[in-house]
Amino acid sequence: MTQHKLINFNTIGIIVGRDLIGDALIKLPVLRSLRAACPSAKIYWITSLGPTAYAGQLRSVTRHLIDEVYEQPKWLASRVNPHPVGKAPAFDLILDTRNRWREALYARYSVPHKIFVSSALKFLFSDIRPPLFKKRPTHMVDRMLQLVEMTTGQMPASSGALQVSAEALRQARAILPEGLTYVGFAPGAGNMIKAWPKDRFAEVASLQAAKGRVPVFLLGPNEVDWQDELSRAVPMAKFPLQDYEAWDAPGITIEQTMAVGSLLTVAVSNDSWTGHMLAAVDCPLISLFGPTSPAKLAPRVTTGQVISAQDFGGSSMEYIPVEDVENAVNQAILLQKRG
Repeated sequence: MTQHKLINFNTIGIIVGRDLIGDALIKLPVLRSLRAACPSAKIYWITSLGPTAYAGQLRSVTRHLIDEVYEQPKWLASRVNPHPVGKAPAFDLILDTRNRWREALYARYSVPHKIFVSSALKFLFSDIRPPLFKKRPTHMVDRMLQLVEMTTGQMPASSGALQVSAEALRQARAILPEGLTYVGFAPGAGNMIKAWPKDRFAEVASLQAAKGRVPVFLLGPNEVDWQDELSRAVPMAKFPLQDYEAWDAPGITIEQTMAVGSLLTVAVSNDSWTGHMLAAVDCPLISLFGPTSPAKLAPRVTTGQVISAQDFGGSSMEYIPVEDVENAVNQAILLQKRG
């Protein structure tokens, strides 16, 4: 593997396609690792196809990781902008994460740089390459982390927690007072084929309540109508995101979800945006997977466990037994008490 150790990376541009909130949250470990490797560099996040949550909902909590965001700048050549306008800024390093050879070629020749790194076409256009027969990582985060390691010659820690505001933490703590064990449940999913049946979430929540722990349901906008049903099934449960008076806000925000997540002892989540919000604050997490691949998409947390339906004979989420999820929750709590 060729490394350029003489270059001092003062400016780093990271090129992506677009980042919806889930995409951006998944990529947080890459930003943490790059910032740890290059603490004094100015890091620029550049999109070629659309907006990024790093310029919107996640801007305030990622300012320490990203110095500036460019959303579809006119100076970046791409398949949707083959004739760039204006002069592109120069970068010491460009990491093109899109893995598309035509886009990599456009970027390489439209943006001034000292070093250009892209995995497209087996790193054909890249100034730095891995060994010829090195196996490509399966997880999308590991693929991006490989670019960081190749470029910097090291693999700094990529775990950690985003810091939410003191006010959001104060509001969350008012709903979930200190001194209790809070077990989170995120039963929603963008596509319901990725969702474990909500009655099974309720069953595990009831088992936890019987042990003196407090079930905490994290219901997003698409699951608000479930509150009455879950309240009847689990009378001890709390629904902090629906406590609009405590938040002094009419709706649910990402920061509220992350603030609540930072107070949980452990949480159970489907493959969902909420799961990645919990991972963003490094909440101990039990991730449930079925039709999607945990090897490619599982959230990265310091303490986590994946339970996959495919380990029980099928891809449907219904294959996951209640007993295994309940045991995983109990083990996670026990390990924290021992720690």
